[in-house]
Amino acid sequence: MLDELTELLDSAIYKEIASQATYKAAERQSQDPAVKELLKELAKEEQGHSQRLKKLKEQGLTKREGPEEQVPNLKLSEYLTGGDRLEGAGLQDTLIFAMKREQQAVEFYSRMMSLMREETAKNLCADLAHEELKHKLRLERLYDDLFYGES
Repeated sequence: MLDELTELLDSAIYKEIASQATYKAAERQSQDPAVKELLKELAKEEQGHSQRLKKLKEQGLTKREGPEEQVPNLKLSEYLTGGDRLEGAGLQDTLIFAMKREQQAVEFYSRMMSLMREETAKNLCADLAHEELKHKLRLERLYDDLFYGES
């Protein structure tokens, strides 16, 4: 496997493990059952992502085309304030925190894509950014349903 690709996968794995640890630590500290459940789900997702990336690293990558489908961006995380930390956060701030974290991941992989020389690495960055955007969309829709949905 190419060194550039290995470094990219190592960075991506590290980011997923760090996110998982963040969500698990916050879950242990939270007293709110809804927040605890959301954080547990988020940590489980991050664990699944890191396992998928480890598997890609072990098995190697073939030429990839990158994502095909367009994912809508509601841009809630770009406009909402709050969600700066998880300590003592309620459900709304926890969702904002998670949306912003997903947006940061999208931006990271988009920046990395422009730095990669190998087409396979560029396509992997595009795939990873696409996946993070899908996760952000899911969180934004949940936020919209909970806090802006019709009563």
